[in-house]
Amino acid sequence: MTIFSKMLRKPGPGVVLLQWVGNLVFLLLAFAWLQIPDSHAWQFFLSVLLGVVLVIGFLWLHAHTFRKLRFVDGVGSLWTRLLILLIVLVLGYFVLQLIDKGRSYEALFAGYWNSKLSPSMRATFTYEFLVRWQDRAYDLLQWLLAAVLLPIAFVGGGAGFRGSAWHGIGRVYRKVWYWVIVLVAGLVGSWIWSGLVSWMPGRGMASETISVLLRLGVAYTVVVLLWCFVLVVIVSYIEPAEVNEVVEAA
Repeated sequence: MTIFSKMLRKPGPGVVLLQWVGNLVFLLLAFAWLQIPDSHAWQFFLSVLLGVVLVIGFLWLHAHTFRKLRFVDGVGSLWTRLLILLIVLVLGYFVLQLIDKGRSYEALFAGYWNSKLSPSMRATFTYEFLVRWQDRAYDLLQWLLAAVLLPIAFVGGGAGFRGSAWHGIGRVYRKVWYWVIVLVAGLVGSWIWSGLVSWMPGRGMASETISVLLRLGVAYTVVVLLWCFVLVVIVSYIEPAEVNEVVEAA
C-alpha cells in the first residue's frame, strides 16, 4: 500500500463526528462565555472558572482525538498530555503575535519599497501589489508554523512524554509532501471559509439568515474534513509501515 493510499484512508466516522460536534460545541460555549457580564465579583469569578473549564475541555477533545488516531502502549497521564498541548498552543500564539506585528507594517513597507522603485517598475510593483504579496507571505508563515507544531501536538497530546512514541516524528518533517499538504489544506480551507462567509446571495432578512447558516455549515464541515485529513497524514508518516487502525466512536 503506497503512502498516498494510506493518507486517503478515512479516519473513521467516529473521529470526524467527534471533531465536527466537539469543536462546534466549544465554539458555541465560547460565544456564550463571552456574553457573561463582569459587573459583579461573582460574575467575574464565574467567567474565569468557566473559561478554565472550556480550555481544559478543548484540550481534552483534541488529546482524545489524537489518542484514537494512534495508539501506543504506556501513554503519559492525561494532565501531562493536556500540558503539552497547552504549551504548544501558547507557543504558537506568541509566534502568531510576532507574525501579526509584521502584518501591521505592510502598508509602511509597501509604500517605502514602491517609492524606491523606478517609474517603470512602479507600474508592475504597485502599492496594492506589494501589500497583497506581503499578506500572502505572512499567510504562508502562519501555515508553516502550523506544520512545525502539529506533529509535536499530535504526539505529545496523544502519548505524553513517552520516548518511544516520539521516534517517528522526524519522518514527518522529512517528507516534502507533508509540508505541501499542510500548506494546501490551510490555504484552501482559508479560501473556502472566507469565500463562503463573505458571499451574500439573496435578499431579505430571512433569506440572508438561511444563507449565512448554510454557508457557515458548509465552510465549517470542509475545514473539519481537511483538519482530519492532515491528522491522518501525520499518522501515515509517523508509522510508515502500517497506519494504525482508527477506532470508531461508540
